[in-house]
Amino acid sequence: MTGGRVLATAVVTTFASVAGACAQPASTGPARGATWRTEVSWPFSLGVRGPDTVVSGGRNRILALDTMTGRERWRAEVTQVTHYEPALDDATVLVSADDRVVALERASGERRWEATVGDHAGGVALTRAGSDVLALVTTERGILAGLDNLTGRARWSVQVPGAIWAAPAPRASVGAGAVLWTDVGQHLRVFDLATGAVRWEVTVAPGASAPLIRAGEVVIGEGDGNFGARVVGRDLASGTERWSVPAPASFEAGVTPGAAGDDVAVCDHFGTITLVDGRRGATRWQTALRAPILDTRVVLTPHAVVLRTYGGKIVVLDRGSGRLVRRLDPGGFPVGFGVGRGRLVFAVRLARPDRVESERLR
Repeated sequence: MTGGRVLATAVVTTFASVAGACAQPASTGPARGATWRTEVSWPFSLGVRGPDTVVSGGRNRILALDTMTGRERWRAEVTQVTHYEPALDDATVLVSADDRVVALERASGERRWEATVGDHAGGVALTRAGSDVLALVTTERGILAGLDNLTGRARWSVQVPGAIWAAPAPRASVGAGAVLWTDVGQHLRVFDLATGAVRWEVTVAPGASAPLIRAGEVVIGEGDGNFGARVVGRDLASGTERWSVPAPASFEAGVTPGAAGDDVAVCDHFGTITLVDGRRGATRWQTALRAPILDTRVVLTPHAVVLRTYGGKIVVLDRGSGRLVRRLDPGGFPVGFGVGRGRLVFAVRLARPDRVESERLR
């Protein structure tokens, strides 16, 4: 389409060398028992993968920190970085910044390429498409594109008739991705990673979460805005509904569900977390936090479910029971969090001082 051709041209011409039980009372208050703290001026977003924590901050800086120690590995300069979470794989850090996306070497922070997208860049992801790595990029005005991760050249790009507010959800093992977009209503599209071709698309209820792909199905939370809501699993190949379980309220596009093993977790915008057995399509538990949740990635570990509330608390639940383990107040607003090497890592803004902090999960 026209939007896709503009993006493809921009990528070539601007190439640069150079993440039920009711809630019970739990401890609150400032973070305690931190394993490390590293001051970072005015952080915007954070991504964690294994030994590396990458945070975008003020003064156009991207910092890579050691997840275990907080020691700085490298820093890079990227102007006008956005609030969208950086994507990390074994070799690459991908960030969105104003009207472009930038790929950095994960080991050194050296800039591999930069691609202009012609609009405000949105969520990004890294995945495999066959034998190659693909950088999936979006814009808030509805462009979705697959870029070669080595060069930044566009392999394909498409324009959806609306706005994209959630990062794309890829699944390399099945060669497919999913994206949610808004055009009067909400729409879910599943596309081929190699070509961008549409496998299927469907209109979903307007109060929808971001999508998640797992085990041959797409999972999404849907709600009608009037307390009619559910978590739905659709067949990845056809879009046919496999299962649904009720949820007490609608969802937000800024909420990305989490999955591990057979478990899927998603939270509605009034703060109830639903954990679903995705194999049986049955609710394991629901926990009501009674706190708004508008923008968070839900993270599952072997023993915990972790998320962020709109009020700036980081919440840890027991994965087996849904029991509230901790409601952590970091003394500022956590702009991002992740889990790596058994540690909870979060970046805090409007704090004294602004910082990245790590704590043991258990």
